[in-house]
Amino acid sequence: MYKEKYIDKANAPQNFKLYESRDGMFSDRIGPYFIKGRYPDIILGIRIFEHHSNVNGVAHGGMLMALADTIGGYIAAKAGEGASVTANLNSYFMRPVPLNSWVEGTGKALKTGKRAIFIRVELTLDDKLVFAADGMWQKINREKGIPKK
Repeated sequence: MYKEKYIDKANAPQNFKLYESRDGMFSDRIGPYFIKGRYPDIILGIRIFEHHSNVNGVAHGGMLMALADTIGGYIAAKAGEGASVTANLNSYFMRPVPLNSWVEGTGKALKTGKRAIFIRVELTLDDKLVFAADGMWQKINREKGIPKK
């Protein structure tokens, strides 16, 4: 796969292992992502390469949102005990993320309801907040691909 040529180049910090995405080929294409810990205390990380950048030579906002979406989806699946899809994601960009930076992200389920999970995601660089997102994930019936009632 595409990500494989970047796994060694990413030089992930100790205790991070390759994150095998369950959210489709998109995450594999923009990764590789790495994971450390166990739910609810997981950390996803990524090394910012040139293909993650924008015209200003920093991480593209859409790439940071995609990472946040993956983290939120992981948390939603665990907190909601099943499949879900992103229904809303509000993003806040605090600082630019330079090339070759190692970015780490965490997420927390703020509220888990019958049909939705509300999640906060934060991305940090050297322990400084660079990006945050608040979102809602809709629980779905995986067999039918429709929201739960």
